Amino acid sequence: MNSHWSDYWEQGHLTSFGESFTGNYTGVLNKLWTPHFAELKDDFKVLDLATGNGALPLMVSDAIKNGKKRGEVIGVDLANIKTDIDSHNLAENLSVQLISNIDCIDLPFDNEHFSLVISQYGIEYADLNKALPEALRVLETNGRLALVMHHENSLILNRNRRILSIVKSDEAQEIFKLLNGIVEKMGEVKSKQDLDRAKQDQSCEALRKQLNASIGVLVNRDESALKDSELLNYVATLFQTGLFWSLEKKKNYIRFATEQIKTLDIRLSELIDAAQSEASLAELIKLIPQHSASLERLSTVVDENSDTLGWNLLINKK
Repeated sequence: MNSHWSDYWEQGHLTSFGESFTGNYTGVLNKLWTPHFAELKDDFKVLDLATGNGALPLMVSDAIKNGKKRGEVIGVDLANIKTDIDSHNLAENLSVQLISNIDCIDLPFDNEHFSLVISQYGIEYADLNKALPEALRVLETNGRLALVMHHENSLILNRNRRILSIVKSDEAQEIFKLLNGIVEKMGEVKSKQDLDRAKQDQSCEALRKQLNASIGVLVNRDESALKDSELLNYVATLFQTGLFWSLEKKKNYIRFATEQIKTLDIRLSELIDAAQSEASLAELIKLIPQHSASLERLSTVVDENSDTLGWNLLINKK
């Protein structure tokens, strides 16, 4: 498995699609999950597929805190989960376990082990033709499988398509080449005199103007998406915080920033590939009756502005 998701969760992100929608992740979507958690019976067992940093298990904890029901939540993910669950103020009546390196298509649990299986923007990254039957296998009779999945025309997808367009642009690639060229021309900068010398170097100044021009093109194309890509932050850090770094440290930082943009490209490409269309969902729904289950609900998740955030599926196991 590529380590980019493990590295991403290690940075402390709550969502798999950037921080612009954190409010919806814990607001609109939190309201969607609350009824499911309220229906849980005593001694419940919940499985969260592709848990990321454990957002849903923490929601379960909040939902049953100070109540009388006791239960267990297990969150699994193919990546390395970075949440220190013991550092959270968990409900005393809830056991929470987060397990890394678990594939949704091959779950290490017995048949009919869980009363509720859930996933929020996660299961669709797996092969759904295998992941859906596997989720139903570990779900007990009369249990429920509740899913929130990426919608191909959602606000989230449209925003991240724009970011991906910036990341993949020729100008973005050119920016890193120009950064390397500029720091090479500047050489070691340890004092104001060194900085003045670099500013008077015409070849260095020409590269700086090219850099500004490339950034200007991206600003004019989509300033909001450019900011979300973090590309401007990397440039600003290099020439503000890192102005008097050694030449080697500057080169290392440019390599780091380049890799961060490359992994952003990979993550967003995977997100877009995982998003479900009406046609792909129709094919998925055909699988449900083959595994002793029925579809209770298929709807879109919308925010307070009626913008689409995803698909919501509720499946009952007979």
